[in-house]
Amino acid sequence: MPANQTNLVERIVNASPTPYLFGFLGWYGMWLLQLQLPVFDYALGVSLIFLPAGIRTLSVLIFGLRGAIGVFLGSVVSTMGYMGHVNSMDFFNYCIVAAVSAFSSYLMMSLICWWRRIDSELNELNFGDLMAIVFSQGLLSSTLHQLIYAYNPIEIAYTNPTLAEAFRLWAAMATGDIVGSMILMLSAVALVNLFQRLRSYAP
Repeated sequence: MPANQTNLVERIVNASPTPYLFGFLGWYGMWLLQLQLPVFDYALGVSLIFLPAGIRTLSVLIFGLRGAIGVFLGSVVSTMGYMGHVNSMDFFNYCIVAAVSAFSSYLMMSLICWWRRIDSELNELNFGDLMAIVFSQGLLSSTLHQLIYAYNPIEIAYTNPTLAEAFRLWAAMATGDIVGSMILMLSAVALVNLFQRLRSYAP
């Protein structure tokens, strides 16, 4: 890649709005794609493959708190559009749901990095650490979301469910978050490897 193109890419990546835009546009873009995949819907607010979770993971890994803020803003917009018809939801609840989506992921990444003694540049991050982050993010996010929906039911499935029904809702959401994250993370790794291989072939 020519030096001037490399410098342009670096300037874009390092620009101050980039982390927020990546989180916001990435989340909202994946959300729009998710709406085209109703086959994976399990219940209102629960999908068996939730692609925006992958952008959430990428955003906090690459950009940290700034990426999480971008995801939060994107999630507020998508939640308003998705749950705007729910009488029990208001702007405060939209923000709570969005905050859980964004900042629970940042929290789990920070805890895993602290526990595994991974520096802020993520130089020591390995595949096992990445999977620990993905799984812990999915488990925490789904747990907090289900607690919110249990306290503030968004549809009849959340109104006085049996223990088995509540567990199925939680398990479906956790599975969707984890699978969605893994799909996008592995896709990102494959794209990076392809890009590096193409660069090695360039004159």
